[in-house]
Amino acid sequence: MKKIYDRWIRGKLSVFLCALLLIPGFLHAQQGGVISGKVVSAEDSEPLPGVSILVKGTNRGTVTDMEGDFSIQASSGEVLTVSFIGFQTTEVPVTSQTRYQISLNASLGDLGEVVVVGYGSQRRADITSAVSVINMENIGDVPTTNVTRLLQGQAAGVQVRQRSGRPGEEMEITIRGLGSLGAGSQPLFVVDGFPIGTTLGQNLNPADIESITVLKDAASTAIYGARGSNGVILITTKSAKEGKVGIDFVVNQGFTNVPDSRRTIMMNGPEFAQFKKESFQDRVRYFEGREPSLEEIPLEFRFPEQTQYSTDWFQEIMNQNAKFQNYNATLTAGRGDIRSLISVGYINQEGAVINTNFDRFNVRANLDGKVTDWLSMGWNVAASHSRENYASTDGRDALIGRALWADPRYPVYKEDGSFNTYIGGTSGIFGTANVVQELYEMERTLNTNNVLSNGYLEFSFLKDFKFRTSVNATLTSTEQKEYRPSTLAGTGFNQPPPREANLLQRADNLLNIGADQLLSYNKVLGKHRMEGLLGYSAQEETFKRLQGNGNEFPNDVTRYLNSAIRQTSSSGEFSWSLLAYFARANYSFNDKYLFSASMRREGSSRFGANNKWGNFPAFSAGWRISEEDFMPQSNWITDLKVRASYGITGNNAIGNYSSLSNMAISNYVFGGTIANGQRLANFANANLGWEQSEQTDIGLDLAMFDNRLIFTAEYYNRLTNDMLLSVEMPIVSGFGSSLDNVGSVRNRGVELALDYRTRVNQVNLRSNLNFTLNRNKVLEIRGDNDEIWTGGFYSVYNVSKAGRPMAMLYGFRMMGIFNTEEEILAWPTQDGAIPGTYKYFDANGDGVISYDQQDMIEIGNPHPDYILNMTIGGDYKKFDFNILFTGAFNYDVMRNIEATTMNMDGVFNILRSGINRWRSPENPGDGVGATTNTWKWQRESNSRYIYDATHVWLRNVSLGYAIPNNPVIPNARLFVSAENLFLFTSYPGSNPEVNRRGGINIGVDDESYPIPRTFTMGATIKF
Repeated sequence: MKKIYDRWIRGKLSVFLCALLLIPGFLHAQQGGVISGKVVSAEDSEPLPGVSILVKGTNRGTVTDMEGDFSIQASSGEVLTVSFIGFQTTEVPVTSQTRYQISLNASLGDLGEVVVVGYGSQRRADITSAVSVINMENIGDVPTTNVTRLLQGQAAGVQVRQRSGRPGEEMEITIRGLGSLGAGSQPLFVVDGFPIGTTLGQNLNPADIESITVLKDAASTAIYGARGSNGVILITTKSAKEGKVGIDFVVNQGFTNVPDSRRTIMMNGPEFAQFKKESFQDRVRYFEGREPSLEEIPLEFRFPEQTQYSTDWFQEIMNQNAKFQNYNATLTAGRGDIRSLISVGYINQEGAVINTNFDRFNVRANLDGKVTDWLSMGWNVAASHSRENYASTDGRDALIGRALWADPRYPVYKEDGSFNTYIGGTSGIFGTANVVQELYEMERTLNTNNVLSNGYLEFSFLKDFKFRTSVNATLTSTEQKEYRPSTLAGTGFNQPPPREANLLQRADNLLNIGADQLLSYNKVLGKHRMEGLLGYSAQEETFKRLQGNGNEFPNDVTRYLNSAIRQTSSSGEFSWSLLAYFARANYSFNDKYLFSASMRREGSSRFGANNKWGNFPAFSAGWRISEEDFMPQSNWITDLKVRASYGITGNNAIGNYSSLSNMAISNYVFGGTIANGQRLANFANANLGWEQSEQTDIGLDLAMFDNRLIFTAEYYNRLTNDMLLSVEMPIVSGFGSSLDNVGSVRNRGVELALDYRTRVNQVNLRSNLNFTLNRNKVLEIRGDNDEIWTGGFYSVYNVSKAGRPMAMLYGFRMMGIFNTEEEILAWPTQDGAIPGTYKYFDANGDGVISYDQQDMIEIGNPHPDYILNMTIGGDYKKFDFNILFTGAFNYDVMRNIEATTMNMDGVFNILRSGINRWRSPENPGDGVGATTNTWKWQRESNSRYIYDATHVWLRNVSLGYAIPNNPVIPNARLFVSAENLFLFTSYPGSNPEVNRRGGINIGVDDESYPIPRTFTMGATIKF
């Protein structure tokens, strides 16, 4: 019985979709009587619960109960279609009898599942490359606005970071580590067969997604050529199922908030006044060697306990219990030769920061089916309109950062109820804009319209051949507006209002068109299974921008460019194109010995005239040991396969025209007046070519206990050569640098994935555990000892050098705090150091701590040792649940915001922990906070601000209840969900996954939009 229940769980989603097509009114309209019966397994005669039974050619259907029993209204002469995942579909003619015993024969089960791969599909049993199929059942009821969230925690080797809590924002995805120092490391997204680029944007509705497949090794991604080196994510949207007609409604509402545990605790008003008072006293004591009198202390700090106001600016900008709403309706019509689907969705999410929000309206329609016996067609169009009120929240000088360091002794509003327009600005404290006022009065809007459409015609001929011609297009238009009124203080420090108002308006348009011509061959001859593909692909993308800026407005009411006294404008247009020819062949002998090979030859406009074309071959093989005669015939090993692959992929993410000499504006004086002129801005490189990644993959697939336990293990080695980097040139050339192909990086790793399903009494359980270990190493840049430094002296440096991982965190190593002058004299010379400053390590051993990069060393590793994700789900009677944990372990983050929030100059508010700073040899504090008597040797890039960011998120908990069938609503389910529920970490920041700088500037926390908890409840209703 246990394996039967496990099979039932595996097929639950498909079974529910069939069961929900019942409409009682239709049933009563049919002629004929009620028949009943039982469905059992032909192998052991065990009853099968959850089997789908449909009267062929109608919408009448049902499912078997826990004992395998069913009843349905049917007439003599009709046919019952009986289907269940893991078993062969059977058709049973209805006769005059009223009771039936139906036996189902086991099939390949999950191994027979058809998986979407590049430019086609393949049986799971035949796959010889590294492919992960996202189990949509494991995701649960996720309250999300972006499709990228659906990948979080679902596949080994796929790291999904939620860098920000900004409404609608997509997550950052990397597959098998960072692969490039100069080009991008983002994967390619392919939607319904159309490669749309390295970002999905905000306009694809998660409710429209049918399946997601992740291609991870070169054997699976080389078919995409110069865009495949960072992995490929294939997304398939929903379409109507044959024989099914129905309407689905999903309603989801809730709220979000930021818990106290994810907030940075700053000093309140009296504490900050006390800090300023003590800072003044400490400076007089150290530099003048005396005790200051009370009268010498500035009046505003003299009596801290009398501080009138104490404003928590972070709390003031929080939108607690912000609303979340999501509505979707889908109509499917799958009867007849032509099937159709229409879906409509609306989502609205208020931000955790006041006056920020995101809403989107989606509509999608598709048609597909047979026109004749030899001609099939399909057409899909999806359109969306999104609107966002956003804010500049990321970075320590943006809204969130300023909400932390703004003077807490000022109120938000004046006594008359108007905004207090200038915060701070006295006694050495930096003045800033009122962040609450800025959020309400500054206009920041982003409107986006997107249309994605694709259509195809498929011709079948000579029995085993198919020719498919398809056209794809996406059109995106974006309108952005930012208006900063004169009533606000300036964006920098000490810029009190009124200021000059300014306006930015920008209109972007992107058109991406592609066409594919595919000829496929599929043949089974006895024990031989052969598949072939020949293809031709062409794609072109054009981006246009028109931007206007205005200053000096007569008032803050007419916020349009024609009202500005000073106006400037600019425009630009960029495009790229590619052509590709490709072929693939798959061969299987006796379902034991598997082979696959592919080749793509691709040309791109982005590369030099001498190097526009590249070749991308791939090979893979597999051996299904479980099918050998020497393997014992038992159900404890369902499938055992070993496989290996090798391939070459590319990376062309370098922008447009990088191989060409571009012109830049360079005006000059001629005849006493300014004349327009141009000059060469960079050096051309006609030999500029692809970054190439060679990847080897060895994998093992094991299914045990009738597929209840499925285990996958992968080892990979990816070597990226000819990286696209800026190379210094002799200054006599007139240019400082040029883009060239140099250097190499290696990624090695191990991936493990374990799926297990079982039944405990009446509880069906399922679980997924996936583990990722990746080791990144720079092998060469321009030479053996060359380095790339990015970042800044008062921020943090990311350094990539041969022999070490990419983008390591560099700075001074803090060895403690000087407590006395004698300690300073006994230490290597650290010019300007006084008691209370950080003492740094003399890295080069020359006896001097240089105030530059000479003594900076590696102080942190931003790459996790390993990533671990776990999903636990199950059901009991009509209840179901799903839990997702994600975690990353043993990696470092530079909390750069603390260079401001622990800046002891007294120009900013500081962390409450700053109370325990160093004050004197007798009062040395906690060893973390430095003295207030100097700024030097305290805020430089140093290990003091490095933290272990190991963390585990309880990402999602969802609970559902299926309402019993009734004549009014055949099938309905209620659910509740909590997203980002708990964060377990010692990291002091609000988000250990923050990565706002991106690229190879990783592991730096400059503060960003806070990530809220989201609580929702909703219902799914299906007819």
